[in-house]
Amino acid sequence: MNDSASDVVYAGFMRRMGALFIDSFILGGAFYAVLFVTGIAVAIVVPASKPDPDALGVLVGFVYLALLLLYYVGAALYYALQESSSHQATLGKRALGIKVTDARGRRLGRGQAFGRWFAASLSYLTFYIGFLMAAFTERKRALHDVVADTQVVDRWAFTDMPERQQRHVGAAAIVVAVMAIFILVAILGILAAIAIPAYQDYTVRAKVATAVSAATPLEGQITAFLQAEGRCPVNGEAGIGAPDRYADRQSVASIAVGAMDATGHCAIEATLRDARTAAIDGKRVWLEYDPATGAWQCSSEVEDRYLPTACRG
Repeated sequence: MNDSASDVVYAGFMRRMGALFIDSFILGGAFYAVLFVTGIAVAIVVPASKPDPDALGVLVGFVYLALLLLYYVGAALYYALQESSSHQATLGKRALGIKVTDARGRRLGRGQAFGRWFAASLSYLTFYIGFLMAAFTERKRALHDVVADTQVVDRWAFTDMPERQQRHVGAAAIVVAVMAIFILVAILGILAAIAIPAYQDYTVRAKVATAVSAATPLEGQITAFLQAEGRCPVNGEAGIGAPDRYADRQSVASIAVGAMDATGHCAIEATLRDARTAAIDGKRVWLEYDPATGAWQCSSEVEDRYLPTACRG
């Protein structure tokens, strides 16, 4: 290798963005392929009879977290082993004609390559601003390059043929980078379309659970009064407050106590409050005492998907 340190073409933001897109596409495709196969396997293994929703949710969550951990382990190996190999580049970087070196233009060791991958988390945690630094910094280094003391250069830099370096952004790099930006925006839009309704459902379920939790402590007072007096108490008796005493600003409008019209059993009626969600606003949840079994049963006029497991029909 000759002394070509003064003739180095550093990889610009567009080439690096294009390489990142290709690598992310490869890793993401592999992850979702494994996720798809695992989903089919779980569907086959789960009994045909209706499984407990909570248990199934725990299983799905555990499998997803395990696959996510596997993804990050795979990503670390993908980047670190390739960038410390003789190619000094991932598949995406090779496609765009760039490679990774240390600050002096030498091939990375395994430890430094893994350190660079871990440092890349800083660029993600800064909402990709760490990657954007490559467009403005000296030697076009991103935040993780600064931390790991590395740089990304043309594949022919620090070789015997530095004249073969590509000194301008190629059309392929521009096309790939633009595609990456459009696809990233599309993916973020899809994720938002999925995540926002899921979060809204979660908050509604949390409100219903809060109302049930607020009503549950009254069960002991009611059963004690029933055993002592032979009848169901009403609000104002047995230390039970007025219906609006249990109201809050977010989930509970009132909690009433008395006897169910249909069965005559002692019951607690929690009226929900959520002006922004018609699915539960003004709807009721009942906790009904069954003297034959000595157990409390939950029912509601709210859709099952918003209810705790014990309240679903």
